[in-house]
Amino acid sequence: MVKVTILGAGVTGMTIASQLPVDYEVTIVGKHLPGDLDKTWASPWAGAVWVGVHNSNKEDQRTQLDGFSGLWHLAEKHPESSVHMAEMMEIMDIGSPDDVWYQGKLPDFRFLSKDELPVGAKYGMKYKTVVITPQVFVVWMRQRLEARGIKFLRANVLALGDLKNLGHDILINASGLGSTTLNDVRDPHLIPYRNQSLVIRDSNYQGLYIRRGPDGYYSTAFARQDGNVYMGGMLTANSTDIIAKEEIRNRIISRVHDNLPQYFPSPKITYYDFVGDHVGYWPSRLTEHGGNRVEKEVLDGQRVIHAYGQFAGGYVNSYGVALKVRRLVEEFLYPLARL
Repeated sequence: MVKVTILGAGVTGMTIASQLPVDYEVTIVGKHLPGDLDKTWASPWAGAVWVGVHNSNKEDQRTQLDGFSGLWHLAEKHPESSVHMAEMMEIMDIGSPDDVWYQGKLPDFRFLSKDELPVGAKYGMKYKTVVITPQVFVVWMRQRLEARGIKFLRANVLALGDLKNLGHDILINASGLGSTTLNDVRDPHLIPYRNQSLVIRDSNYQGLYIRRGPDGYYSTAFARQDGNVYMGGMLTANSTDIIAKEEIRNRIISRVHDNLPQYFPSPKITYYDFVGDHVGYWPSRLTEHGGNRVEKEVLDGQRVIHAYGQFAGGYVNSYGVALKVRRLVEEFLYPLARL
């Protein structure tokens, strides 16, 4: 019996567990577990749509497309997971259509005509993608994994070495930002990006919209299956502040009104059924520092596979990272098969 321990109970750790062989004995360890709503934990607070990252290398593009395939399958076969198909409108005030490596690779992809573009936009596109309600999804995934016999263990782990006593064959480090503080990892290239967004109640709007511009500008409005609309957002590098700022809240709703006045007719948050702020932070490893870390090493006698660092892309990359990790598990277990 192959025994695997996964450190990290977020979307990455659980998706990895879902792709391991069913006869493996798997334990997922985390300080936070699905059902928790602690805002220092990213997975329940994400925007949670699939959207391609423009400045991706070939390997990351493949990972994202594998992520799309996995989520699309859930939308088709398991709508109770909250994964839902919808049309995305993506508007770009910067760059060029040549940056869109996923053109022609997604269902119903097309570039917008000049008449369809808002003032100031260089180009735009529509395509079918998926949107997720993350607080529903993480609980659903946990229940599905537990039904398969996978165990969840709550623990505050200070080092990967602390997990040796679990007696695993493979340890998978999907700890996210925890990899900055684990005593035997301490990745200096992993940084937190604070994200403030907000949620309103509006079951009439059913779209997905994102607009990107210069100086880090972006504005989103993502309709979810629960009747809520997630609106973003403001990113701040190297910040773990989870206190919502009123000025940022007002800027978010004003931007959404400017971009989609036909759906959101007022720039004032008081006009809407305001559910609350979403403030959290993403563990990110930027491209210049190697990007996502998905690799194996032997660390103090343990066979370790690292899987963390996806910038704002835990859901986007989830199944793609899981497939990479599964291959690395096989490399550890069956090294002669690769000769």
